[in-house]
Amino acid sequence: MKSRYDLVKDKNLLVVGLGRTGISVIGKILGFCSCITGIDSNPDLKLGDAFNKHQDASSNNLKIILGKDTLEGKEVIEKIDLAIISPGVPGNAPIIKLARENKIPVWSELELAWRLLSKEEQARTIAVTGTNGKTTVVTLIGKILNDSGNNCIVCGNVGLPLIETIDTENKYNSNSRENLIRVIEVSSFQLERIYHFKPHISVILNITSDHIDRHKSFENYGDLKLKLLANQNEDDWSIVNIDDQYINKKIKALSGRQNQLPEFIKFGLEPEDDTNIFYKDNYIYYQIERSKGKINIENTPLKGKHNISNIMASIAPAILMNINEKNIEKSIKNFKPLDHRQEYLGYINNIRCFNDSKSTNPDATMVAINDFGKEITLIMGGKDKDMDFSELISVLNKKVKNLILIGETAVRIYDQVIVSHYDYKIYKCSTLEAAVKKGFKVAGPGEVLMLSPACASMDMFKDYKERGNSFKRLVISEKIR
Repeated sequence: MKSRYDLVKDKNLLVVGLGRTGISVIGKILGFCSCITGIDSNPDLKLGDAFNKHQDASSNNLKIILGKDTLEGKEVIEKIDLAIISPGVPGNAPIIKLARENKIPVWSELELAWRLLSKEEQARTIAVTGTNGKTTVVTLIGKILNDSGNNCIVCGNVGLPLIETIDTENKYNSNSRENLIRVIEVSSFQLERIYHFKPHISVILNITSDHIDRHKSFENYGDLKLKLLANQNEDDWSIVNIDDQYINKKIKALSGRQNQLPEFIKFGLEPEDDTNIFYKDNYIYYQIERSKGKINIENTPLKGKHNISNIMASIAPAILMNINEKNIEKSIKNFKPLDHRQEYLGYINNIRCFNDSKSTNPDATMVAINDFGKEITLIMGGKDKDMDFSELISVLNKKVKNLILIGETAVRIYDQVIVSHYDYKIYKCSTLEAAVKKGFKVAGPGEVLMLSPACASMDMFKDYKERGNSFKRLVISEKIR
């Protein structure tokens, strides 16, 4: 009988990048491979006991190589049958070029995991992409489905790699495995190297400028996001935000020239002729196939128009899976907003403080400041991803009294602001700690101090979570001074 693991059986694999994704890949499939070579360019990477359980006196099928030159050495790819590339490894890395020159297939972890799923498991998948809101939406979908008695797991870019959900050790009975619903957060990095990935339900939330340093242009970035639809057909569903002009334009173009397309479910804040889901007076109205009704979201803790869109995107898969309205309403009203997303920290020294560290692009920051008056002391800046800040700068006058810039982008943003028609004060700080101190000094009583960087964090922090937690600690320390 053919096994799903015949895909990697007796093969020599190369795993590039030994973060959580790479470690998960090795841990899940090492027992089926002839040999795995794991490489990472960081010579000081601390792996601890990550691979101890996979190695013993009689096992010699795992090689780990660390160092900045590993991504360029030709000897690394000798006798390799398949390369699995972690999301953080850019497409122009020399090792990828070498692999292609040697006709070695290069897959993402997402592609490998997909091919290891059974057809029954693949049919129970929901994949969500977009520039902003992905984590909120996959978490809310997961909550609605689990609250209604389904066996659901949230995975992918949210933290748990898809491959981690596969039962390679046969710990669970096949019935429970095949009934598992996987809700997968998918990033543009993961979509770079997919070929067969085909979720039964796809969700595209929004597409705005991000990761231009890696993808080189907005068009390239947008095309990658839309790859989520590439392998879907008329047996599948795609939930799309028609308030996003770019998505709306692209979907119309696809519908005109491509035969194999999923069934589209369109959501937007205002009702249109072809809108399946829309919002009015604290209700979300829906008409999907033969299902028609409305869901009360009056008491949801998710505030703002962007979160109404997120809720609409989350409701659609639940309706397709026949979850009743009352259960959906209850899950939405009991949903706890995620940390680092417009997270209210309270009144501290007579100032309202918000941690919005998850806003890693200009569009997310525009959304974050939208619900306030001209009362914000905004801490902004971080790693430079070659993004366009012009639209964000054009709206700062309406909301910002003080702008505090940090990180790699501080000088670039400052140079753009001073040639604009700005009417707020600007400060540059070398650290987040200095920015918080300055923020408390210049913000007025009852006003807002907000960290909403519009940039990634890796110039100063490990990730947005570390940045947000640091901000919270600094803010609280000001309270007890």
